[in-house]
Amino acid sequence: MTERSVPTLRLPPAFFGWALVDLIGVAVMAVGAAWLIEGRASLLPGFPANTLQAWICVVGGLGTLFVAAVKMLVEVMHANKRGGAANDDAFGR
Repeated sequence: MTERSVPTLRLPPAFFGWALVDLIGVAVMAVGAAWLIEGRASLLPGFPANTLQAWICVVGGLGTLFVAAVKMLVEVMHANKRGGAANDDAFGR
């Protein structure tokens, strides 16, 4: 019998950087959402101080999550194709 070797996906360091940005976005969104749920700063003392800051945290966190998720998908799609990290400059050509 012949054994097929399954190619391994080697993720570039940029993927893990975007994963860290994604986690930061989750934390920011959680701080804002916790204030909106409880009506007071529960995770960080004194922040956010009002509803506007809480909504800014939620929207900013969601935006950060979206951008980081898209960038991680780009890194995964290009990891095996080129054997390295995706280069954003290459998309403009």
